[in-house]
Amino acid sequence: MSIGKIIYYHRKKQHKTQEQLCQGICSVTHLSKIENNFKEANIKTLQMLCERLEISIEEENKKTQLLKRKLELFYDAMERLFKDKAATLYTELLEHKEYVQCTEMIYVYELYMLRYLLLLNRFSEFEEVSSKMKKDVTKYSSYEAYVWDFLQAIYYGLTQQYVQSLEILNRLEEKAEQYSGKITDYYYYRAATHGHLFQYSLSLHYAYKSLRVLQDTNNTLRIVHVKIIIAVNLIYIGKFERADQMLVLVLSDAELLGDTDMKAIALHNLGFLYHRKGNFQKMLEYFSKSLELKQKYTYDYYLTVSSMAEALIEFNQQEKAAALLKQELDSFQDCQSPRYLDLKILYLEALGNKKTLVQYLIKHGIPLVELQRDFRRAIKYFEMITAYYKEKNDHSSAIHYLQESNQFLKKLLFSIESPVALENLELKLEDN
Repeated sequence: MSIGKIIYYHRKKQHKTQEQLCQGICSVTHLSKIENNFKEANIKTLQMLCERLEISIEEENKKTQLLKRKLELFYDAMERLFKDKAATLYTELLEHKEYVQCTEMIYVYELYMLRYLLLLNRFSEFEEVSSKMKKDVTKYSSYEAYVWDFLQAIYYGLTQQYVQSLEILNRLEEKAEQYSGKITDYYYYRAATHGHLFQYSLSLHYAYKSLRVLQDTNNTLRIVHVKIIIAVNLIYIGKFERADQMLVLVLSDAELLGDTDMKAIALHNLGFLYHRKGNFQKMLEYFSKSLELKQKYTYDYYLTVSSMAEALIEFNQQEKAAALLKQELDSFQDCQSPRYLDLKILYLEALGNKKTLVQYLIKHGIPLVELQRDFRRAIKYFEMITAYYKEKNDHSSAIHYLQESNQFLKKLLFSIESPVALENLELKLEDN
């Protein structure tokens, strides 16, 4: 605790001048140095100053320790996704903002408050506050610098800038081990980011590491999230039975927790599982159940809509896909949002108007996947464009977009790590 800063805080709060506080105790210059931590005052001087302010060093130390504990509980609540508890602690800590600014906790306080914006998906506020905080980054301790970088990685991941997120997470791996007692969700975000980049082996590797850490801290909700990551990766590598078992466990967990959002996610991924297995009816059933539980016009809602439409097109149900997509597109206000562009491309694909589709892909689709660095969709979009120009015997355009595709994929591959060998992973469900 910086007692000098605490004295300054209480003096200002009581509207006392330096002359009024230090009269008969020490000089104004001496007090100024104490308040600015330029001078170590003897204990008698400090006691006399505190007595005049009607505070005690012991009580102030207790208050500081209490706030420190509240900050720890605040971060723990955010890691555990306890939004109500986090909101309560946020309000309580906000009341002590001025006081905390007079302690060594100031940067941790600001960083944890910044983390709260990510919990609520308030990204524009996060960007604004981060911009203001940058000036103090050079003053951070090693732990504070780690938290700062980790929050930036989470932000990039949540805003679908996965390569940027992974670049930071790669850099932080050593520190993640060092601070694993304080920050327990590094491996979770690492697993999720690799999953979004379709790096299935690495995603599974870090998901199992995350599972061990979260089980040690009994972070129930995050454990369920990790099970979903594992299940999705198992689907991608064709381990359908294990994925099915995992998702059934997630559904059971969601029922026990009374978590509707989690249930909707599990149902969505069961739809994805049966899509991959080629079971049309089961796929449609699970996607439909998922949509019923999801809040309309959210990212998760549109994810299920696009997944269902994509599957319908694949099963030659173009009319159903077009009807589903038209209904959703008509509800959009922002026709430049990534969600709208995704659905619009699928809609044009379902209509079968290749010329309009290719024009839209060139104008909107390719810039979007380049921005998001989404190689799965990039391959699909470039293939459709190239195939169209081949059909038209426009070989120069076909070659041009084939070269564009190669360049894009080459850039992306240079930013992706080598995968961990699958045979080294602990894939047996019973081990977890």
